[in-house]
Amino acid sequence: MENKTGKYFKYAIGEIILVVIGILIALQINNWNENQKLEKTTEDYYTQLLDDLNNDIISTQSIIKEFSNQQKEYNNYISSYDKKGLTPIKAYEQVSKLALIYSPITFNTNTIESLQNSGDIGLIPSHIRNKLMNLRRLQNITIKRFEDTSNGSQDITQKLSALLGSTTLPKRLVNQPKMKEFLNIDGNLKELILVYEGVHRWKSVSQLESISRLEDMQKEIYNIIELINKELKK
Repeated sequence: MENKTGKYFKYAIGEIILVVIGILIALQINNWNENQKLEKTTEDYYTQLLDDLNNDIISTQSIIKEFSNQQKEYNNYISSYDKKGLTPIKAYEQVSKLALIYSPITFNTNTIESLQNSGDIGLIPSHIRNKLMNLRRLQNITIKRFEDTSNGSQDITQKLSALLGSTTLPKRLVNQPKMKEFLNIDGNLKELILVYEGVHRWKSVSQLESISRLEDMQKEIYNIIELINKELKK
């Protein structure tokens, strides 16, 4: 009986040990699976972030190019005042040719917002996470400043509409002498030049500031892209 009892206890202990080992193995496998899932999720986020950041590089380059070209045109108009013999009509013709419309500033923030809203932002290492948050703040400041300075230009543009009707109206009046005489747009030449000056000055200030911010932002984006690519190679 003692031998049978001893064998039974040994058998029971062995079973318990096997069960414990099985549970530990199952937990390890489960943990490994969970880690694999987290790694896959993080990798997917990295891929999405790279897409957003690369698209931001393309869009910021496009905006910088557009704004820079408009700045050159504006500076060419400004330099026309260095030459003698500039008449009001010539000045009006040149300033009225400058572009009034320009692209808005937008950024691809879907992935960053998704990370924040889902709480998955913790999956991203702190050194990358902090840079992403700083980039987001810089984007918000850039948009806010651009909108604030652009509003000044839009307010003056409304006055321009009241004086001119539309930028295409003078061309349409070429073959309409009676309408041209009645509307007397040329009589508003002084006000038109001053309003155009105000519009383009506000636009120039807004664009120059935006170009500087966007160039700084590009450096940050390239830095983040490099850090993400390093993480993906691990």
